Amino acid sequence: MPRQAVEKIVFGDYVVTMDEARPIISDGAVAIDQGRIVAIGCFRDVREQFKSKFEYSGTDTVVSPGLINGHTHAAMTLLRGYSDDIPLMEWLNEHINPIEAAVVSEEFVRVGTQLACWEMIRGGTTTFVDMYFFHHVAATVVDEIGIRALISASIVDQHRNDAVDIDDQWRQANEFIQEWSSRSQHTTVRPILGGHSIYTLNQEQLIRLRELAVQYELPVHVHLAESQFETNYSLTTYGNTPIDFLESIDFFDQHVIAAHVIWSTAQEIDILAQRNVGVIHNPTSNTKIASGIAPIAKYLDAGVTVGLGTDGAATNNDLDMWEEMRLAAYLQKVTSMDPTVLPAKVVLEMATSKGAEAIGLGSEIGTLREGMRADVIQVDIKNAHQLPMYDVESHLVYATHASDVKRAFVDGECLYDDGDYLTFDPKSVRRQVVQVSNTIRNCQKNLR
Repeated sequence: MPRQAVEKIVFGDYVVTMDEARPIISDGAVAIDQGRIVAIGCFRDVREQFKSKFEYSGTDTVVSPGLINGHTHAAMTLLRGYSDDIPLMEWLNEHINPIEAAVVSEEFVRVGTQLACWEMIRGGTTTFVDMYFFHHVAATVVDEIGIRALISASIVDQHRNDAVDIDDQWRQANEFIQEWSSRSQHTTVRPILGGHSIYTLNQEQLIRLRELAVQYELPVHVHLAESQFETNYSLTTYGNTPIDFLESIDFFDQHVIAAHVIWSTAQEIDILAQRNVGVIHNPTSNTKIASGIAPIAKYLDAGVTVGLGTDGAATNNDLDMWEEMRLAAYLQKVTSMDPTVLPAKVVLEMATSKGAEAIGLGSEIGTLREGMRADVIQVDIKNAHQLPMYDVESHLVYATHASDVKRAFVDGECLYDDGDYLTFDPKSVRRQVVQVSNTIRNCQKNLR
């Protein structure tokens, strides 16, 4: 029987599928055609059924789903290290807001998003959820590069360089959603709605955001219960804690991607589970800025869907999902004084299959099985820090670095191939970053 021709076959010493039916395949292969996985199995079985002009050797590699960064502000890579070691609200109000007002432009967002995509692709992140200004510019960059992203049409009741006032933001949000939704079959961009927080939007605006989400049947991306300031603000303003307040206005009627969710009550945890809120844990940012440690183990025990994110590089200071996995596990273990909490497999799920569920894409990405979109990475396991290897999942979580990623595919297209970037020129991006960062330095001098 002749073999079926497919576009690509990706091999690996191990294929970590994140599929409970067949979690790890030794000497495995993934056959890809028209952007989707058409077969997955043992090397010999796949070779007997399929042939391809493009075959990627799996010697000394692990193949897995691409990582999913559930919350970031991509263009803020240009503010990496701009203002460190400062409490959240002081950092935001006295440092970040002023420099953003001075320098954020279409060019800033274009270059910053390119830099973020470069960093994420190199580290094996194939999908991210973004919230920032000039969202149409970010979407265009993502579309050109080919990484997958949910781009938030964000609403915030404060000065923005990309809108005259908040009414202009609502208008832009509608236009952005309509334009990019109409292109959904031909792009890796998904438009969604974003509301910055309950302290930068009032109750009427939050209700309007929910209504727009219901109208378009889109998720809402929001910062939630991130700080004690936010809890105090909510109690003072609404007489309720943040999650209870949003529940009281039916904010969770449409799927919500909630970033941080550090300060929650037992009752609110039940709400998160019952309303299927996708919680995105950002351990590096939360600890670096001393916002607190989210009770992730309690969330998981209650049935809350939890993914992982990096937040922006201005508070992290990188977009490395391997670091997030490790720190997420360590923090839960040490705060509970229980080393069995958040084992490697669970953390890996948060970065892949559960992360996909948290952002509303669980039926499309995050798992390697037939019919799923071919968002796949190959990870080298031949480096000194990875020898020897006894448990593949443990190895990925506790020993792997972003620099170990060998290849990254999105919708079956190879974006990174063992040192080569196939959809953009990193040298050009580097030159543009230098130019924009010089402008930022000059503005910084004037602001201080």
